[in-house]
Amino acid sequence: MQNLNSEVRSAAIINGVIQLTWTLGQVSALGTYWLRDNCPCSLCRHPGNGQKLYEIVDLPRELSPREAFLAENQTLKVVWSDGHRSAYTQDWLIAHNLCEQARAARRPQVQLWRGEIAGNLPVGDWPAVVTDPVAELAWLERFSVLGFGLLKNVPTEPGTVADVGDRLGFVRVTNYGRLFDVKSVPNPTNLAYTAVGLGVHSDNPYRHPSPGVQLLHCLESEAPGGDTLLVDGFAAAEILRQEDTVAFELLTTVPMTFHYADAQTDLFAQQTLISVDHVGAVTGVHFNNRSADWLDAPAEVTEDWYAAYIQFGRILKRPELELVFRLEPGQCLVMQNDRTLHGRTAFDPNLGRRHLQGCYIDRDAMESRRTVLRRSITLPNHLSSHPALSEPARAMSVAA
Repeated sequence: MQNLNSEVRSAAIINGVIQLTWTLGQVSALGTYWLRDNCPCSLCRHPGNGQKLYEIVDLPRELSPREAFLAENQTLKVVWSDGHRSAYTQDWLIAHNLCEQARAARRPQVQLWRGEIAGNLPVGDWPAVVTDPVAELAWLERFSVLGFGLLKNVPTEPGTVADVGDRLGFVRVTNYGRLFDVKSVPNPTNLAYTAVGLGVHSDNPYRHPSPGVQLLHCLESEAPGGDTLLVDGFAAAEILRQEDTVAFELLTTVPMTFHYADAQTDLFAQQTLISVDHVGAVTGVHFNNRSADWLDAPAEVTEDWYAAYIQFGRILKRPELELVFRLEPGQCLVMQNDRTLHGRTAFDPNLGRRHLQGCYIDRDAMESRRTVLRRSITLPNHLSSHPALSEPARAMSVAA
């Protein structure tokens, strides 16, 4: 990882390109158009909002640095071939270091987990989260790296889940409404509204885009059964990659069609079961057997794809990957929908009530909130030292 204490020691133009030498010995080159396009001066960017005041085609066809030197406070100053002058602060240069170590450090940090995480759950106290920015940020940080979190002491008034959603982000209205009730009903339009067990899945893969975050708030939990199942889809995807790279490649490149329809709605989308970014890191898992429709692929692909699909499904059912617990009244489960897959065991509605309410929000709103809080708050070196994160796992009844 890039040592963030490294500072720029010198700057020079070598073969028409500005090169920086850092105090720890790293050397990084700054592309000409990349650097000029990031000029922060008031001629290039609005001083109030930072947005660019020019079009990219306005930059000179022939552009090169004429002078480059470090001035006061190690600020990089550049004089360009068209006479324009730019200045880049030390902090900006550190934040935009393009060496591989620094680029790797900027990628989203993900902590894969298995069932043993039951002993160190990401639990937050809802009253503290809404009143203490440090508690809120601590909970958001663990949610970000783990892909899920639990909030306790959420009032059990119907509709509260939407209030929680609007606090964490903005509730996304779908054909299910602003919020939806998860309980057994006659003539259900979705298997979620029955008492049957559900395998782990991501919600609504038939949408463009799928909901980023799902919330499930427990109002009643008297019926025997109905335990919640969670699996880290990223961990399962990495197991597939390790065990069968060909299967992993198929599920990251050949999309499945997902479909949902009722009397008022007809939705479909094509998505790969596993999504990866430009460096091959897993960024999403879309797995929903109930909504999987048909594979629009050549016949010579379908057999191998289905073998990979079944293999991935079996990995998701491995007991060591499952986190199993009973969601109690006043607890709200928050899940990154394209990572933390969720399901439940069957329950008996004749022996007690089980009533959850849920809603969806977009993930970017939660990320924005976390970033804004980070501007003004410095967390302890170990996040778990904050009471919001060190609360014992007694907040949930975790099954062995």
